[in-house]
Amino acid sequence: MPSIRAFSTLKELRILPRNRCFYYEFVYQQEVVKPQLSQENVLGIDHGLNNWLTCVLNVGTSTGSRW
Repeated sequence: MPSIRAFSTLKELRILPRNRCFYYEFVYQQEVVKPQLSQENVLGIDHGLNNWLTCVLNVGTSTGSRW
């Protein structure tokens, strides 16, 4: 058992056979943290035929990548 977390917070223990070995996965429940988003800055991404990606910001800069 990993000593980082308490055994009481363990939600699920998965035993997975892979490559003639067994791997253990310990599943814990975490609280969801919503990020603080800024509504003032926006990024638009467009993938096209001529450019791989074209990115445009609402602050007036743009960039294109060709492959």
